Amino acid sequence: MQTGLHIKLSSRLPFNERRQAIIEAVKNVFATKGFDGTTSRELAKAAGISEALLYKYFPTKLSLYNAMLSASVETADWLVSNHLEALKPSTATLITMVDSLVSHVLESRSVYVHDGVLGRLAVRSLLDDGAFVRALLKPFTNNWGAVFEKSLKGAAASGDLRECPADPNLSAWFVYHIAFGLMLHFFPDTAAIDYNVPKHTLIHDAVCFALRGIGLKEELIKRHYDSRSTCRIEK
Repeated sequence: MQTGLHIKLSSRLPFNERRQAIIEAVKNVFATKGFDGTTSRELAKAAGISEALLYKYFPTKLSLYNAMLSASVETADWLVSNHLEALKPSTATLITMVDSLVSHVLESRSVYVHDGVLGRLAVRSLLDDGAFVRALLKPFTNNWGAVFEKSLKGAAASGDLRECPADPNLSAWFVYHIAFGLMLHFFPDTAAIDYNVPKHTLIHDAVCFALRGIGLKEELIKRHYDSRSTCRIEK
């Protein structure tokens, strides 16, 4: 029986649409086996086409791999939010951003949508030249990180921090690393670490840890974060 993907690729699609369908079809193969561990036969099979037809659209495995990475970067909107720039920099916004980032990364495996394909590609990139991750994280710097820095400075000006971090940009990255590091340990089917708490509790505690790390006063964490009905500290 032919799969839906095979039928789609075998139909008379315009060149660019068929090319894009091939790119989507091979993402998981590259993510699972890496560039060196993947054969053209496996890629053609994943796309439901012959190797000869595959090479018609992509002359080399490298050209397909690069096209796949570029497409993945373009569709990875996990750190881009259209409403972010409209938010007024404030302590409440700061808390919301940290909570949203950690929750999104852990609940959906982050860049890590589409069965974790982007996450696996990101890990492989970090073990290689890091180029894919650098491109993938541009939205973090240009969007999330920029609003975070303004909100952190606003919280400092309002007296809501125990102390103002020397480098707000580093604080933004440290929050990201907390979320990313936790996500990595949940990536296997069986988590690498048994934290002995439900995931919602882990998210809550990780957010509180990050908020304390950026200098937010404890009473404000309780007022603006712990007071939410969905995320209370266990007394």
